[in-house]
Amino acid sequence: MAAGGSLREVSRRAVQSNIARTAEALFVAKGFEETTVDEIAAAVGMSQRSFFRYFPSKDEVVLDSLARLGEELAARLAARPPGESEWDSLRRAFDPVVERFGDPVSREHDAAIQRIIDGSPRLFASYLRRLEHLQRDLTEALLVRAGAGADPVVMRAMVGGAFACLHASAFPTFEASDEFGPCLDRTMAALRPVAAR
Repeated sequence: MAAGGSLREVSRRAVQSNIARTAEALFVAKGFEETTVDEIAAAVGMSQRSFFRYFPSKDEVVLDSLARLGEELAARLAARPPGESEWDSLRRAFDPVVERFGDPVSREHDAAIQRIIDGSPRLFASYLRRLEHLQRDLTEALLVRAGAGADPVVMRAMVGGAFACLHASAFPTFEASDEFGPCLDRTMAALRPVAAR
């Protein structure tokens, strides 16, 4: 029964990803506000009613890319060696972002989605809430790994600092994709916590 539930969830996630990618292409081509749920549903070959089984709103489709990225970052963090410093584990967890920056198609796609989010106060507020939730999840994962005695406030600040490095590195290197990884490494090395040295 657990395996069946897991298989259903994998299948559901695949359909959601297909809807999200199709919608994102429409948003980029037509604009977010100009694209209707009916158009998205038709493009993936389903009814509007079926669309709403997967996403409660058009906004959620845009934010799905952050959810997918969050899952990948969490998986990468979970795969890091237990004895590795939290800071180094966070840097390695960011590898999917570095990889996406290195791929011109992914980089342009992500930039287009970010422009859509930045252009809508409603979407931007939801984006910030999701980002906060992702940081809390990663903090919790690191606290569990660290065990008793770990300071939750310090851990939360560390995760926030690592994300600040990620965001700061993205701005000056967006056009020079090959510079993003080295810039992130340099930034995280400069802000490396004393305890991780």
